[in-house]
Amino acid sequence: MASSGSDGGNPNAWLGLLKWSLAYSDGTKPSGENIQEMSKEDIAFLESVMKDGIIDEGERMKTILKDLTDSLEMTLGGGAASSAQEEKRKELDEDDMLELMQELRDIVEQIDYARAFMAMGGIPFLLGCAASAAPKSIKKGALSILSTMCQNNPPVQLSLLEHGHMPPLIQLFFDYTPGMDGNNKGDDSMREKVVQALSASIRGHSMAEHIFCQNEHGRLMLQLGLGMQKSGDTKPSAQLRKRSMFLLRAIL
Repeated sequence: MASSGSDGGNPNAWLGLLKWSLAYSDGTKPSGENIQEMSKEDIAFLESVMKDGIIDEGERMKTILKDLTDSLEMTLGGGAASSAQEEKRKELDEDDMLELMQELRDIVEQIDYARAFMAMGGIPFLLGCAASAAPKSIKKGALSILSTMCQNNPPVQLSLLEHGHMPPLIQLFFDYTPGMDGNNKGDDSMREKVVQALSASIRGHSMAEHIFCQNEHGRLMLQLGLGMQKSGDTKPSAQLRKRSMFLLRAIL
């Protein structure tokens, strides 16, 4: 299981601080009465709790990115490494990677951390992960992080445009559309994630909206997502239609 703090920090350290505070004040008299000077042991304990309880989110994102990159590289068989390097790497199973991705998503919900993750090369990683041969759950995790970090965040939306994110994501939608390649049965849960990521990256950004509207494949994607295909074809799920309609209304 992935650690939720950097350098083994205890995420529940604040409970220790609370217990220490309560021990020195029972709430029945002003805290200013009978004040006693803190002992060196008490000061050392308080400093330790404060140090262990503060998580450096920037460093945590770097650690998560490195762990995910190393694990995916080993899983997908890309890149040769010496035996010494292999020993240092920590190969995570799918559940561990999903847990790290959820933690990363929680961090980048904050706009500043989303921009920091972008600055450390997070966007190429997420786009590459979504388009890779990784398990579907990992691809969906990458798309969810993209959706979270770019929503209402113009610098991240612009960076996605600069990385040319629309064509590969639209193609990913087609890859999971039933009947597009003959034998493909489709996967609406994956298509929902693609539309969600594209929607978050486009809405509210005039340049992104214009580029998407001029993209013939983007318009086709919306038509398929809304169920505007020829009769006899499999209809998209209600959630996919809902997400596609939400995007359509946003760009009209």
